[in-house]
Amino acid sequence: MKHKLKLFARWLVSRVLHLTGLRALFRRSRSGVPVLMFHNVGHPAATDYLPGHMKISEARFERLLRFLKRAGYRTITLGQMAAELSEGRVPDDAVVLTFDDGYRDNHDLLLPLLQAYDATATVFVQTGPMAGRLNWLHHYFWVLDKEGPRRLGELLGERLEKPHLRDELCGLPLDPVAAEYQLKRMLKYELAADDRDRILAAVFAELGGDDAALAKAVYLGPDECRALDQAGVEIGAHTVNHLILSSLDEARQRKEIEGSLRVLESWVGHEVTSFAYPYGRTWDYDQHTLQLLTELGFRCAITAMPGLNDAETPAFELRRIAMCDETPLAEVLCEVDGAFDWFRRKGLELTA
Repeated sequence: MKHKLKLFARWLVSRVLHLTGLRALFRRSRSGVPVLMFHNVGHPAATDYLPGHMKISEARFERLLRFLKRAGYRTITLGQMAAELSEGRVPDDAVVLTFDDGYRDNHDLLLPLLQAYDATATVFVQTGPMAGRLNWLHHYFWVLDKEGPRRLGELLGERLEKPHLRDELCGLPLDPVAAEYQLKRMLKYELAADDRDRILAAVFAELGGDDAALAKAVYLGPDECRALDQAGVEIGAHTVNHLILSSLDEARQRKEIEGSLRVLESWVGHEVTSFAYPYGRTWDYDQHTLQLLTELGFRCAITAMPGLNDAETPAFELRRIAMCDETPLAEVLCEVDGAFDWFRRKGLELTA
């Protein structure tokens, strides 16, 4: 109920500010740079199994680019923003567009749109799929799309030896939204990662899933990464396998972060200095992560925590706001103009 009330309040405030023109007042006093977070652009058949909250249609994204250009905003990369903030400058006309994971549509569909509007972006690439390895989330989304949350819970529970987890997985709520929320929470934070990965991979394969074929169809390859880089799109690192870094010891964290960094640098032919934390909440990384990023030469890293970025924002804990097809344009504009951030600074968080 609290979540629904927050969604309604966010919708209502954005509509009032947008329709009355009051939104423009917040732009004049905007206190930082907004970073918007996306994943997929368009709806290629290969990504049909991915959930709606990861996608934005070409038409809706083009509408956003058109607004930004008409309103006098300029897009910059995350690295460019971090450099300006490190020198104490907070550009009042800048917006950063980021895309996580490294999907093929970022090259095939996103790049032409960026070029048409003289815009740029930062694409964070996980490198495991380039070797034909999908992370557990793709197995999860693929089976979820075919079977639904309750049946997926049963398929996983049948393969678990721990009775309390098995019973919980086999007894998910009847409401599909509640069932999916509980199932994903358990898979992320309650099941041992090795058990989760093993049983999801087994179910995925038994239902006809093919890691190598799906990875090739869905993810960027070296040539596409180079083309994006040469077109002025920043390529950032996003680990090898998209694991929760705080759940790993320092050696495994290094393998995940440095492994992706070295692969990407070999592809684009120069240093890669921006990083995005998988999942991006403050509990998904730790002090070891921050130390490793500094040691490996990164200059900035971004979370999934909401808010704008100014000269006081830590360079390795930058903030951004998630966007997708389901986000009304009025809400996007309230984020870009700083209206929602004004409410945040007053103690009222309207981000769901």
